[in-house]
This record gives sequence, structure tokens and C-alpha cells, in this order.
Amino acid sequence: MISQFLFRRVEQVLKLVVAFIVLLMVSLPQTALAAEENKFEGVIAKDPGSDLWRNIRQRDFAITGTSQMKATGANILINISGEAWRQYRMMKLIPRAGIAISLALVGMFLFRILHGKLVLAAGRSGKKILRFTLNQRVAHWSNAILFVTLALTGLILMFGRSVLIPVFGAEGFSNIAVVTRTLHNYLGPAFAVSLVFLFALFVKGNQISLKRDLEWILKGGGLIGAKHVSADCYNVGEKGWFWIATLVGGTIIVSGLILDFPIFGQTRDTMEFYHVIHSIAAVIMVIASFGHIYMGTIGVEATFEVMQTGYCDSNWAKEHHDLWYEKKVSAGEEVSADSVRSDTASPVSSTPEQTS
Repeated sequence: MISQFLFRRVEQVLKLVVAFIVLLMVSLPQTALAAEENKFEGVIAKDPGSDLWRNIRQRDFAITGTSQMKATGANILINISGEAWRQYRMMKLIPRAGIAISLALVGMFLFRILHGKLVLAAGRSGKKILRFTLNQRVAHWSNAILFVTLALTGLILMFGRSVLIPVFGAEGFSNIAVVTRTLHNYLGPAFAVSLVFLFALFVKGNQISLKRDLEWILKGGGLIGAKHVSADCYNVGEKGWFWIATLVGGTIIVSGLILDFPIFGQTRDTMEFYHVIHSIAAVIMVIASFGHIYMGTIGVEATFEVMQTGYCDSNWAKEHHDLWYEKKVSAGEEVSADSVRSDTASPVSSTPEQTS
């Protein structure tokens, strides 16, 4: 009885040993073959799946296939341009934008130190001339408020990861980013409408006059040399800002609408391209706005009140827009400051350019 039990146990062990030897003999050639197949330039690939997808991503062209999804770009296995766009945005676009904006702020600061506030040489006259109507001022301030809001939210979305995360943390910045992105996306179309009205109300008087405008440029708007530089309704600085706002602003609007409404068959490559265009144009307009905002507020005496009230001081008009001033005086539009303050009528009926 005991001998039979031991015999059966030995028999089972021998069967297991034989099975193990057979399995080993079968698997060794397969393992060697797999290792040989995974060799690449003398290096054995331990994870062929990862190598496969890595090679796909590193191709210079997108691999297309077939998909039941009908969305644009659904047939592309891996969008290889996404990583290239991300690298360009993080490593080149954002750092270069930061440098450009910083240099513009430094330049404005140096200008302030060198020239100080540009004051009226003859002081205030006590007489006023209508320069901007109520319609023009409403259009200007509506566009200005939208522009500043979009500029601030855009700068937060561009630089927030580097500037705000160290202050508010990742979760805090995430909440800020959601709010700013929503404001940016919804106010963009409103800015487009406001820019159309702004263009219609201010295009007259902003036409280019080569001879006069070139003289203004060569003399730096009167900063170079002692001779006064004549200007009509708008000088070159004001015309420059108007056309930057129109052309660069138009580029921002078109690219922004493409990004805002991805429902017209835009591919990912299209969205990435217009994102770059949108960012570059926005940085250009932000930098240009520094000069306009500075000169229109604290840079030049008696300038801010012009867009605030619609009226300019006669001496201000004579010093900065002498040709326009002469037309206004000839038309009898110069009035006393007291009559302006007591006038309750809204100056909407006529525009200054109509009598220019």
C-alpha cells in the first residue's frame, strides 16, 4: 500500500518535471526571436508598444486611417502638430511676448523721465471747442473698456501659469483661468461690434497726408527741433493708433472668432495657426496701446478731459492741432468755458470733422 502511494507521487513529480522541460524548450526560442525582433541599432526595446506610438508621433506627417466619427480630423491617428504648437507657445511665443511688453514699459518709463509731462506752453485759455460728440465718446469708451478687459484676461491666460500659480497655487489659478477665459470668449464678439462703430465714427480725419505726416514723424511730433509741427484734426500718433486698432484689431477679431466658434470645419492645425496669429496681433496692439493710453491720460496736459467731456481747451487745440483749430475759429465754434458748463444740450447733432 505504501509503495503504491509513493510510486504515484513520484510519477506525478516526474510528469511535472517533464512538462516544465517541454514548456521551457518551447518558450526559449520564442523569447529569443522576440528579443531579436525588438532590437533596433543594437538596443533591445523593452516596451515595443511605447516605441511604436513614439515613432508615430515623431513622424513629419500625420497618419490617417478610417473612423466612424464624422468630426474634422477624426481619421488622424495622432495629431503630431499639437506638441509642436505647445512647444512653440511655451518656449518661444510666451517668453518673447513677455520681453516685448517689458521693453515697451521700460521705454515708456524712460520717455517719462526724459520729457516729463508735456504741459501747455500758454496755459489754459478759458475757451473751449467741441472736439468729440456724445456718440463718438460712447463708442470710444465702450471700445476702450472692452479692449482693456480683453487685454487683461488675455495676458492672464498667456502668462498666468508662470506668474499667478506661484501666488495663488494651481487650484487658485485654475479658478481664475476659468473666469478669465469665459470673459475673454464672450466679450470678444462685443469688441468686434464696438470696433466697427469706432471705425465709422472716426475714420474721417484719419486719412494719411504724406507730406504733413512725414514732417511730423521726422520731427518726432515736435520733440525734435524747436519748430512747431502742424497737424490737422489728428496727428500721426493718433492716426497710427487708429489704423493699428483697425487693422491689427481686425486681425485679432477674425482670428478670435475662428477660435471662439470651432463649428465651421476648422482642423486642429487651423486652430493652432490662428491661435499664434491671435496672440502675436494682441501683443502688438497691447504694446501700441501703452503709448495711446499714456499720452491720453498723464502724458499730455488737458488731453484726458477732451474725451471725457467732448471739449478741448483752445490753447490745447492751437498747440497740438493748429490747422484744425484755425478751421474751428473761422467757423465760430470757439466758446467760453462757462458757457460749456452751463450748456445742458447734448452735443450729438454735428461732428467736429464735418466742419474740418
